[in-house]
Amino acid sequence: MSLTTILDLCLSEESLRGGRWWRMKCPVGLAGCVRTGGMAAVWLLMTLAVRGESADTAKEPPKDRVVAKVNGMPIYGSDLDAMISAQVRMLRVQLANDPARLKKELSEVKNNALNGLIDFQLMEDEFFRLGGMIQQEDIDEDVKLATQESFKGDRAALIAELNAIGMTYDKFRELRERMVIASAVRARIANNVEVTDAMVKEHYEKNLKRWHASELVKFHTLTIFNKTANDHTLAESLHTRLLSGGDFAEVARENSKDSRADDGGAWPWTHLSDINDKVGKVMEKMKKGEISEVLEQQGTYLILRVDDIQEADPKSFESVKEEVKKSLMEELARVRIENRLCRLREAADIQKMGPV
Repeated sequence: MSLTTILDLCLSEESLRGGRWWRMKCPVGLAGCVRTGGMAAVWLLMTLAVRGESADTAKEPPKDRVVAKVNGMPIYGSDLDAMISAQVRMLRVQLANDPARLKKELSEVKNNALNGLIDFQLMEDEFFRLGGMIQQEDIDEDVKLATQESFKGDRAALIAELNAIGMTYDKFRELRERMVIASAVRARIANNVEVTDAMVKEHYEKNLKRWHASELVKFHTLTIFNKTANDHTLAESLHTRLLSGGDFAEVARENSKDSRADDGGAWPWTHLSDINDKVGKVMEKMKKGEISEVLEQQGTYLILRVDDIQEADPKSFESVKEEVKKSLMEELARVRIENRLCRLREAADIQKMGPV
């Protein structure tokens, strides 16, 4: 397993599948809960993974600066620094093909990271204000299930993976506990979201594009194997040539290494849903005639040109009614959670200790 797998393992429980937390010694109602994970939780997970010691050793924590207080509870600079570092790495991966948005997001990382930690502390405060309690057996059960699902019940394999990513077992348990708390509060807030058939139909009509069948696209590709530093230089020079008006088919025949090279890189009409997920997400944002940036994809450099786009008709309301209803309920739950967090922020004593 990898660090990503460990984080996915932690995040997977945020959905509170099947009312799993009903048995907790907690009067916070959890029936009918929905998935309500947020970026603050993701950042915290990454932060803990970065900061943890190995699972076999533990050290006294160093003295730390306080960057904020939430109702008197400190938020430490080392947590914030680690969160910022983790978020920067995550953004660089997610937005590698959108430099303008990446630049904007990076400029806001510090403030967003601190606000994320503040929100997480607010949720913990809310949990205990509502009388929430977590018994050790609840965490034992959670860790046991997580170990079973991802390591086939092999605790030694879990410990080995924690060691590999630099997280103590105690820190892992603490992480699971905090995720349970955040999930319980979000589920409590979002509980009993109700929608009428009229609301569902309105949501369908306002978001018709969501319910379209997959779009069809015609496109060209130019593929260069990524084996040496010179290959990247070649890909960039060919990209410049194409942007300067070079004939895509000619350049592809001369240089491309994929199965469509003999056809000048041309592909027939293809459903976007049938295209590699990363490439498909780039293509769905492109306009007719647009040439992509140089994309790094599975040991290759890839350049795309979208030639034509054919939008499919929307699926009938009845055929997607349950999907639309679920989408609307999740959207309303997110709004309800954010509104509650806004009220918690307004009511809390939040002190930020100078610039981040």
